[in-house]
Amino acid sequence: MKNLYPTKILFAVSLLLSSFITINAQGPGSLFVDAGPDMQVPCATGGSVNLTADYLEIFETISGTYTIAPILYAPPFTFDGLANQLNPNADDRWSTVDMLPFDFCFFGNLEQEFQVGSNGGIRFDVDPTDTGSGYSFNQDIPNNINPVLGEVNVFTPYHDIDPTQSSSEEIGYEVLGTYPNRVLVVSYYEVPMYSSSCNNLLATQMVVFYEFSNVIEMYIQENPSCPSWQDGATVMGIQNDDGTVAYVPPGRNTSDSPYTLSNEAWSFTPDGVETFVFEWLDDTGAVIGTTDTITVSPGGPTVYTARVTYTNTCNGEVVVLEDDVLVTPLAPFTVDLGPDIDTCDNSDIVLTADTMGMTGLSYEWFYGGVSQGPSTIDDTMFTATFPNSGTYSVTVFDPADPTCVITDAIEINFNLQPVLADPANDLFQCDDGTGTGVFNLTVNDLVVLGAQDPLEFSITYHNSAAEATAGTPIIATPMAYPITGVQEEIWLRIEDSSGTCFEIDSFFIEYRTAMAGPMTDISVCDPDGNGNELVDLVALKTAEALGAQPAANYTVTFHDSQFDADSGMNVLPNPYPVVGPVQTIFVRVQNNASATCAATDMFDVTVITTPTANEPDDFFQCDDGGNTGVFDLTANDGVVLGGQDPATVNITYHNTLADANAGMPEIANPGAYPITGTLEQIFVRIEDLTGQCFSVESFFIEFTPVTVGPITDENFCDQDSDGLYTVNLPALKDAEALGVQDPASYTVSYHNSLPDASTGANPLPAIYIVTGPAETIYVRVQNNTVTTCSDFTQFDINIFSAPVATTPVKYELCDDLPNDGFAVFDLTSRDDEITGMNPDASVSYFTSFAAAQAGNFPIFPADSYTNTTLGFQIVYARVDNINVADCFNIVPLELQVNDSPSITSPISDYFLCDLDGDGFETFDLTSKDAEILNTLVD
Repeated sequence: MKNLYPTKILFAVSLLLSSFITINAQGPGSLFVDAGPDMQVPCATGGSVNLTADYLEIFETISGTYTIAPILYAPPFTFDGLANQLNPNADDRWSTVDMLPFDFCFFGNLEQEFQVGSNGGIRFDVDPTDTGSGYSFNQDIPNNINPVLGEVNVFTPYHDIDPTQSSSEEIGYEVLGTYPNRVLVVSYYEVPMYSSSCNNLLATQMVVFYEFSNVIEMYIQENPSCPSWQDGATVMGIQNDDGTVAYVPPGRNTSDSPYTLSNEAWSFTPDGVETFVFEWLDDTGAVIGTTDTITVSPGGPTVYTARVTYTNTCNGEVVVLEDDVLVTPLAPFTVDLGPDIDTCDNSDIVLTADTMGMTGLSYEWFYGGVSQGPSTIDDTMFTATFPNSGTYSVTVFDPADPTCVITDAIEINFNLQPVLADPANDLFQCDDGTGTGVFNLTVNDLVVLGAQDPLEFSITYHNSAAEATAGTPIIATPMAYPITGVQEEIWLRIEDSSGTCFEIDSFFIEYRTAMAGPMTDISVCDPDGNGNELVDLVALKTAEALGAQPAANYTVTFHDSQFDADSGMNVLPNPYPVVGPVQTIFVRVQNNASATCAATDMFDVTVITTPTANEPDDFFQCDDGGNTGVFDLTANDGVVLGGQDPATVNITYHNTLADANAGMPEIANPGAYPITGTLEQIFVRIEDLTGQCFSVESFFIEFTPVTVGPITDENFCDQDSDGLYTVNLPALKDAEALGVQDPASYTVSYHNSLPDASTGANPLPAIYIVTGPAETIYVRVQNNTVTTCSDFTQFDINIFSAPVATTPVKYELCDDLPNDGFAVFDLTSRDDEITGMNPDASVSYFTSFAAAQAGNFPIFPADSYTNTTLGFQIVYARVDNINVADCFNIVPLELQVNDSPSITSPISDYFLCDLDGDGFETFDLTSKDAEILNTLVD
């Protein structure tokens, strides 16, 4: 059993409607009438000829009868590529409901909607809610029992096909032709048969519905059969909405299945009452017959018309189709006036009736159907004169047989030849801010027409001579034509109403640009204050006037009035002396390619008196430890201003001349400016309030360094203990007082008091006697260049006496065993004895007096000294004052090593008996003295 999917087939119908009637058939069911080919008939004997018309006969459908007929397999349209493609990716589906492109009569019903089914069925009794087109059937049509068959009106044929099994199949439809011969074409192209065993079999079929005739045609290129599925059930034909009447080609009903169709075609033509009327008309419009064939005997060339009047019984529409046939009597001669003439020349035209050289014939000439005189023998020529356009004809007959009349006619059109009254003017615009580059080309219409009647001629504009000559394409908007580029050649065409006679001309349109500015006002400085200043206007303002325009294409001039700028007169010299306080200058920018293309603008030049910078003062600070090297530069404001009004100027301070000239950067905090180094040049700028006019001066700030010390105190030893000590102060302290300062740049002096040192008064002599025990000396260091720049400090000179040294008693030790004459002495044990416990004294020991005198190689360590000579040695104690170097006394210290007594060894053991057995007894140790001392005596 097949699965049905609720997927809709979507259609998009494009209906092309036309208001004109064509007699060209779009297919076998289209309306047409054909009067047959033009014919000739012998006229000398009064001969006749039969005319036979061919046309489509149509019939009403109300009776519900149709004629089925096989037709030539010649599909009038392609099976694939139709405009409205379905190609649904679903099986067994009806398309959405769509409108028929024309009223269609079917079994007497006026049908205006249709649906296309994917299994080859089409229905007019539509149902937008019913999307499933069934596939299972085994009954014949007509049928209203099985809904699969009962809901279908046209079986194209109907069989189970499956568009989902291919990606190249097409199910589509299209509206072709024009009223009244439109057709609806529905095609199935290479759609696979259903069933996996038959998917390789492809069905291609088409049905065509004809407007007005209501004919239905089916073209089957290939209808394969799949007996393995539903016994190959297939049905072909049409049936009414009720499913009670059907028309089926022989052998094409369901019960005839399975069957295969190939290159087969059938028509289903309504077979009711005739809905057409046929008539023959002569050249006066009179009806001369209603049968397809009539016999005519024209007296001269005559046009006969075959006319068919078709009526659509469903909606009452009427269509009349006509076709003409020319019947010309065949005479023993012919007449030829030649081809029609269209001329742009107003000269006379002589017409000659060419009758193959026969003479004796009678000629009657006509203009516009009006005889121009009686028939005249051998009158073969006639003159057509300007401006008489129209039909010129001649009737010729042989006087011997006046019934055989031959006529020929010619159309002569005397067209008006336009002339160029004057050449077209070139058009120009200047883009000075008002021009748009859009031109009205038609301003040349009156120029080229002059006095010619504009109603008789038309003027078009073109982009090339070839287009103007051909008359196409034309410039669509000549009254608002945007130029391309700077210059463009435009062509115009003047033509008469027929379009035959014309004249062309060309002109140029040109769009030049000239822009000035926008200009900005400027100020110039007046250093000498005379109220005017010579200004190089060209250098200052040319670039601004030109903007982005190339300088080579323009000329810039300067003027002192708008009139002069507009006219280009009275160009100002350069440089130009501008008169203050303000003068307006007018600038003109002219395009070099056009003297009339110029733009102007203006700007003001303000003359500003340049403020004067008076020479500022230099600033000085002494770096004596009290000053910081931070300067108030603004202290020079008043000096620089002089008598100028401070409200009219700005004063700034800068580190370089370039900064001062540029006005930036400025010193941010000039009221507290820290110097860099010891000497720095500062630039001061005084400018007007606009910042344009200024003067620059400079001054120096100096931070002179002077330092003293630090100086260390001095301690001296008063060897002679007189309380006085002589020193060389410069040698002793100058270097220390100056530090790294250059001695050539500074003076050092010494003083007894701080006031003297502060002022430099009462300097001490270089060789100075210090009075002990101590004296304070004040030191002054003065800058030799700036005598007020000095610094001072102080130091102390202390006079110390050599410490008292007492000669100690002999230092004796017993000789350690064995008695070798050497012992270890703690020399420091004699320090207090020697110094008398003086806290300012320091003792060191030496092995010789010279070493003690020099202070070289003291005994170390002094607390464990072994004598170096046997039994006895003198060492020297040096007592130094710890407060001063080289302030000492020396005393000797005798060292004596004495022999030690000998002890018996070993000593015999000492035993006692424990008589009472308590473990204790009393020993008399002295009883061993004699044994121990041996030979020694106390």
